[in-house]
Amino acid sequence: MAKKKKLGYEESLHKLEEILNKVENEDIPIDQLTAYVNESMELLKNCKAMLKNAENRVEGAFNDLEE
Repeated sequence: MAKKKKLGYEESLHKLEEILNKVENEDIPIDQLTAYVNESMELLKNCKAMLKNAENRVEGAFNDLEE
């Protein structure tokens, strides 16, 4: 099985916006809605992890400046 490519932050946000637009503007079967919710959760986890990583790097950079 092929491994999914991990999306960058901007790509993840764009995909979340696409999903939100579909959910808001289309009649979606419950099975597809469930798939969208699951995909959205994974995208949000990815974004959160990237933001946390960026925060840690910024804090580390400031700590290095203080030394």
